[in-house]
Amino acid sequence: MSKIVTNLSDPLLAEAIEVNLAAEMSIFGRGLPGAALHAEPELLWFETGRPTLNGVLLTRLASNDNASVDAKITAMIDHFRSQQLSFSWSIGPATRPANLVTLLEQRGFTHVHTSPAMAVDIQTIPTETQRLAGLTIQEVTNRAMMKIKIAIEKEGFDSSEEDAQNYYIGYMASGFGKGSNWHHYIGSLHETPVAIASLLLQAGVAGIYGVTTVPAARRQGIAASMTQHVLREAHAAGYRIAILTATDMSQNIYRRLGFQDYCTVNHYRWYPMVVEVDNSDPKS
Repeated sequence: MSKIVTNLSDPLLAEAIEVNLAAEMSIFGRGLPGAALHAEPELLWFETGRPTLNGVLLTRLASNDNASVDAKITAMIDHFRSQQLSFSWSIGPATRPANLVTLLEQRGFTHVHTSPAMAVDIQTIPTETQRLAGLTIQEVTNRAMMKIKIAIEKEGFDSSEEDAQNYYIGYMASGFGKGSNWHHYIGSLHETPVAIASLLLQAGVAGIYGVTTVPAARRQGIAASMTQHVLREAHAAGYRIAILTATDMSQNIYRRLGFQDYCTVNHYRWYPMVVEVDNSDPKS
């Protein structure tokens, strides 16, 4: 286990957030058929062969020299251009060099998404919380339960069948449960599975991912109960700081639980140029 981050002012927290978020995405490079996860000294990146599910997750370049940095960017572009694949590049508070965004934009990368990262000292969360009557929460321990989790994930996030299948394969390949960094939970209301949440213990912090409730069971506090349960599980495992990325809709829920805005991770994307071929008859 990595050194536990003990408080929100710990200078290790920014790095830990980036590494935890990168580990969540690494499941695709590690698990999908034909995919690869590349852990290089200066870059952590993955490729899957899918049109968009590829990217640079961590950047820790030793040199600040623009020519050296640009050579790294060029190498990545050339790699994905040869396959006509799009790929993302994530930029966080611990990314080096500090001017990487400028260099990426000069090479045609566009900003596509900002992930607001939030953090909380788990010890400030009440250990006893009132849970909705009829709600039970179980940890996923086998393939059958994982299939239930993915079905709820698909409905809760309104994701495609392909995206749901990619997560299923990635989670199964990464391992979960006792002795693993990954832990997944299903919430059932009156014995009907309606909600999920996941916990990733990585880089000394507890990452919370994939909290969702099916539409028919929303607005009852189930997502908050799921989050509180995961926080207690993380605390029992010896962790002090929990982190997550929130949507505009979920930020207020997490703030009420004690999470604070900490930093942002920005995602840039490069798209291969589509060359139009003129198939008209030049003699006509």
